[in-house]
Amino acid sequence: MAYLEGKLRRRTENSEHTGYVLEVEVEMTEVDDADDLFGEQVALTGDVRMLDFPERGKILVFKATSAAAIETEDDEEYEEDEEDPE
Repeated sequence: MAYLEGKLRRRTENSEHTGYVLEVEVEMTEVDDADDLFGEQVALTGDVRMLDFPERGKILVFKATSAAAIETEDDEEYEEDEEDPE
């Protein structure tokens, strides 16, 4: 079983959701296009690891080994609007 640590937030805007979100710091050094994915909904693969920072000490992070943007329904609607300039 994995141990995760982060700030638990409540999410209520979508009925198909558990109602809770846990923010986890992600280390993206192994992902080539990490900057291109900033602000996107993403799918990540990797491992949970402890990193030791000089000032912050040991911190639990998700070390991503790969990442890809996920197309959402909003993205699909935006693309349809661009194709149909009515």
